[in-house]
Amino acid sequence: MKRGHIYTLGFMVVLTGILVFALAFAYEGFKPAINGNEQLRERRAVLDSLGLDQGLSDGEVNATFESLIKPGDVNGNEAYEYMQDGEVKGYALPFTGAGLWGSISGYLGVNADMTRTTGIVFTSQNETPGLGGRIDEAQYKEQFRGLPVDADRPIEYGDHSDYRVDAITGATQTSSAVLRMVNRMMQDVIFAGEAD
Repeated sequence: MKRGHIYTLGFMVVLTGILVFALAFAYEGFKPAINGNEQLRERRAVLDSLGLDQGLSDGEVNATFESLIKPGDVNGNEAYEYMQDGEVKGYALPFTGAGLWGSISGYLGVNADMTRTTGIVFTSQNETPGLGGRIDEAQYKEQFRGLPVDADRPIEYGDHSDYRVDAITGATQTSSAVLRMVNRMMQDVIFAGEAD
């Protein structure tokens, strides 16, 4: 009888070892594809924040990114520059901050003279699906296109006016977190040079 337990235990150890090895082998084999997809997703987010991703195929995203987007900075902060004919046409500014359930990361696009937003894209968020997770919906993100950027006037939730966007019903904490991140980034990045 004891031999049966030893056999069962040995079988489980060998099977577990084989499956762990197979999983590790598969992960290493798919690593280039995983990294390529992550890079593509990030490039698409940068282009979308600048209003340049209008249904582009994966190949077009890579070609457009490589021809128009260059690493740069805004007031000493990392950014992507949208360049066309040797001129800066806009910036994609990375941001990250705390949401209700975890961090929220993404890009805010602004035009070249940093007076208007060109879009917002969230690359990572762990908010409640159907509530705070709705920040990823086009209807919510579209409100952040064409907003005026002004050091003396933060973006707020409320009636439709130049500096106002609609919050998500049932997701007050997430909506407030997004506004805090956007307004803080504007103060810390876009207007950082004006304090001097």
